[in-house]
Amino acid sequence: MKLDTTFIILSTLLIGSLIPLYIYRKKIFTFAYKTGEVDFFLRDLKRLLHTNYPKIKFDYTIVQKTKNEKDIRIRQTLIVEDMINQFFYHEYEKNTQDSIPKERLWTGYESKSYSNPKVPNDWRERKAFSWQRDNGRCNRCGTKIKLENSITTFAKDIADGGGYNFENIIILCPDCNKTINSKNPRNTIASLQLNDILMKLVEN
Repeated sequence: MKLDTTFIILSTLLIGSLIPLYIYRKKIFTFAYKTGEVDFFLRDLKRLLHTNYPKIKFDYTIVQKTKNEKDIRIRQTLIVEDMINQFFYHEYEKNTQDSIPKERLWTGYESKSYSNPKVPNDWRERKAFSWQRDNGRCNRCGTKIKLENSITTFAKDIADGGGYNFENIIILCPDCNKTINSKNPRNTIASLQLNDILMKLVEN
């Protein structure tokens, strides 16, 4: 019985001494936590960007440039802001798309319908086929998008003589559409979904 009581007392004292250590672990082991948390953050950031935005080759030199920043949250925020700026300023040229194989088209489809500026009656089908052609991915950044969330533009604008043919239809995600049509970069960058997605990775 004495042994049990002694064991309980010692265990209680041990646990009691470990609780403050756990609570203040970040302050006590500052350097270890800084390194570890940045490493995990970078791992998650790179994985997310590589998986979801495969057409953009992100440059991570900002990681080295911010290595002397002691505040982890500030450093992570600076890295995220740099990634978002790279997304926004990514060079992109709207190129004519490859056509869908003839066996996947319906009878009467005209691939070179440049002369008629009016939206065709089968526009929804054309958009759907163009989305399928690109495997449901944005033409600019490569992110996966649902058909109903996709936005269309044209390699050659309709006003400049382009047509509603598949070869001229481009599928974009909302963020890339905002970026391409932006007249106020600062406001546009702040409104991007990517901004919200990446900021969630920053330590609270």
